Amino acid sequence: MSFTPEPSDHLRIVAVIQARMGSTRLPGKVLRPIAGQPLLWHIVHRLKRSQFIEEIAVATSTNPRDDAIVEWCRDNNVIVVRGPEDDVLARYARAAELLDADIIVRVSSDAPFIDAGFIDHLLTSLMEQDADYVLLEDGAVTAHEGVDPFTRRALDRLMMDASGDPAAREHVTGYFKLHPDFVRIARAPAYPALARDAGRLTIDTPDDLAFVEAVHARLQAKAGEASLADLLLLLEREPGLRALNGHVRQKAIAPSGGLALIRCDGGGRFGYGHVKRMVALARALRDREGLGALFAVNGTADALEPIARAGFEAIAIDGANDAVALSELVRARAPDMLICDMREGIGREELERLSKQLPLTAIIDDGSERRLAADLAYYPPVPQAEALDWQGSHCEARIGWEWALLGMTKPAAAKRAAPPRPTLLVSMGGSDPQALTLRIARALTKLNPVFRARFVIGPGMENRTRIARAVASLAPNFETVEGAADLAAEYAASDLALVAFGVTGYELAAYGVPALYLCLTDDHALSASAFEQAGMGLSLGVAERAEDEDITAAVWALLSDAPRRREMRAAGLMTIDGEGAARIAADLAKTLSERRAGGFRAAG
Repeated sequence: MSFTPEPSDHLRIVAVIQARMGSTRLPGKVLRPIAGQPLLWHIVHRLKRSQFIEEIAVATSTNPRDDAIVEWCRDNNVIVVRGPEDDVLARYARAAELLDADIIVRVSSDAPFIDAGFIDHLLTSLMEQDADYVLLEDGAVTAHEGVDPFTRRALDRLMMDASGDPAAREHVTGYFKLHPDFVRIARAPAYPALARDAGRLTIDTPDDLAFVEAVHARLQAKAGEASLADLLLLLEREPGLRALNGHVRQKAIAPSGGLALIRCDGGGRFGYGHVKRMVALARALRDREGLGALFAVNGTADALEPIARAGFEAIAIDGANDAVALSELVRARAPDMLICDMREGIGREELERLSKQLPLTAIIDDGSERRLAADLAYYPPVPQAEALDWQGSHCEARIGWEWALLGMTKPAAAKRAAPPRPTLLVSMGGSDPQALTLRIARALTKLNPVFRARFVIGPGMENRTRIARAVASLAPNFETVEGAADLAAEYAASDLALVAFGVTGYELAAYGVPALYLCLTDDHALSASAFEQAGMGLSLGVAERAEDEDITAAVWALLSDAPRRREMRAAGLMTIDGEGAARIAADLAKTLSERRAGGFRAAG
């Protein structure tokens, strides 16, 4: 290292880690454990190896949620500074003043593999060139992320001349990248040890966390032992590890991101379809568009479990007091959009009042009057959607199979070997509100047992253990599927499905599985008719009016007709591509950006 400041020229260099518990994409991530230690511990531990950094501080917000960060800092003898949650720049200014800093190293709290040698390399160029900010030379590549050294001069100028700019307030040094003439920028040469592209190494989502944990496991490294150079060598040997989080997109420097408030029904009499497909949409918003999600769920407590497993915050609300609950959440959390996927709750007038406080409102597959108060609405091309009247509404309706929202990510295209006997998948929904599973099993015992039947026992079924035992005891070719987080593996292994119509019908079509639909309501039967018309399956009508003999006859006919099943498979794959969540997320993000650019202002 060529630069060593003289004592008389001593520059006080401090590292300031920006951290808060309210990350929109992965709440509480800074204290989530990696190899047994919180993410924040890893960052502090690595910063201590710098030759230049004299002090390390954490800049967090005054929000009570961040009290946990303050407590951790006190327990670990780390200086903590608190300031406005929505103004990162102000927090840095306060930290620089309290620490009497001449140079500040801005450190994000999502990069567990920061390298002290690389930080010192940047600091050397900054000081040698007497500049205010530093970037690598044009064309230089680095695997390193998450640090930006800049001077107190540059920080003071930001406060004086750019404190009202959203990019400066949210990203601080990102303002220098957007306005390269604002301060003098030094150019650091490439850092050979890290001069390569490693893909995503930051932690913004549960998949990022799984990637970092997998890296530590493969390196057999304890907390703090694995270096960034070690990681790069590992990725050269095992590039397949990148697939764990390669689909996640980095948030842009320009003001973006935000929070989606998702209101849905789930569990009990609602089933789990709404929750499943909204989790898929929330994943696409988070991983592809940089938007976090907060769920407000009306239903039973078990509906919150798959949301939590996916890494999202979920709050149970009472549908009878929906308007009050949503108004309180909008006021407290200031979401950027409200997305509704529900069958009961707020009406048109209540949604209109909420819409005045939000840049964007959207609804999913909703035929009620509240759709007229939304900005965007998404539907598959079922008869009910095609017949909707939008007169007097500003809502833009998107209707087509491309907007079909599945409860899982797009299936991988893969061929499987033909099984010795065909497999029938039977699924009457997560809660099976009409107790159809045992009825269907008894009816199917009358068929020749040359097929394998797999019965899904949903998590919300009453007496599910008893039902599972009863089904398995009826015939040697009957098996049960219990405790499955999703049914992707079952779909991939099935030749035919008999299902209660709902989100499962869309998923089966995307997987190319021919299906027979039993419908719980006349409305479902009307929707199922669109699937039949598209050639993806056959509707057996409303379940309570369907005869067992007709159901078994339809099953046997399709099990015996491989050519027709192949036609149905092709129709499903051609009709529903599985990209509905990504497509809706992109449309929402684009519309939100346009609303922001247009200067949306909440009403009084």
